[in-house]
Amino acid sequence: MTDRPRTQSDAFARAKERGRHLGATILSDPDMLTGEAFAHRLGLTVSDLRDLKQTHAVLVLPDPSPRGSRYPAWQIDATGQPFPVMPALFDTLGDSGWTIYRFLTQSQPELAGQTALEALRDGRNALVVRFAHSIAAGTFA
Repeated sequence: MTDRPRTQSDAFARAKERGRHLGATILSDPDMLTGEAFAHRLGLTVSDLRDLKQTHAVLVLPDPSPRGSRYPAWQIDATGQPFPVMPALFDTLGDSGWTIYRFLTQSQPELAGQTALEALRDGRNALVVRFAHSIAAGTFA
């Protein structure tokens, strides 16, 4: 019986390490911008970007390393602004940037195999928000 807790503990430790490695890989992607670079791309100051972050108007992924948080460049729509549905996604799915990231980047059968990000790029904002609501409610499309 003493092996079971240790085995579970080892499994959790391995899973946590896999998560850290995957997070580091995602955050090192060239599309992951520093706050300064992302603010510049939007034509804003870093202070303005902080305001957008506080209102969940932009997706920011925390990075525990000294590099700091990262902003995915792909969250900017065709008008050069962050997708306007971002606050609604945070309101619906919670405050975790990683949760929103996964929601946006994973292929979804409910979206005909597209990612929510692809649907947003296609201008299907309302569909993406409805899908987020269905996930939050546990009632898939």
